[in-house]
Amino acid sequence: MSNEDGTIWVTLNGEIYNFQELRNELQNKGHRFRSKSDTEVIVHLYEDEGASLLERIDGMFAFALWDSNKKLLLLGRDRVGKKPLHYSVIDGDLVFASEIKALLHHPQVSRDLNLKALNKYLTFEYVPAPETIFKSIQNWSPVIT
Repeated sequence: MSNEDGTIWVTLNGEIYNFQELRNELQNKGHRFRSKSDTEVIVHLYEDEGASLLERIDGMFAFALWDSNKKLLLLGRDRVGKKPLHYSVIDGDLVFASEIKALLHHPQVSRDLNLKALNKYLTFEYVPAPETIFKSIQNWSPVIT
């Protein structure tokens, strides 16, 4: 989904619980919506507030937003991590997805096991972020201030 002039694009996995409230606020400021989707709220909120939009949205979500004017990629995730966001850096390129299995479809994402993470999994029955069971894949952790 994009803004009116196609300079800001977003993809979302999840749900924004307070999108209706935010939508009403943004409409009162003059933003025009083409859909009834909670995803579109992220685009317009970013236009007004930049990356601090993360402080305003409540829900379970992971999203990627591309600002073509600034050449900026913003990745966001809910504070609890209900919707995960995984990434890998390959030869200076960033690939990301909500699920590890999606990243494993990329031909250059290594399937080599992270033995330290495997040890943590066998000890604690989970792998603490930002590690994953794969060396080349990290779990995006939100910054909580």
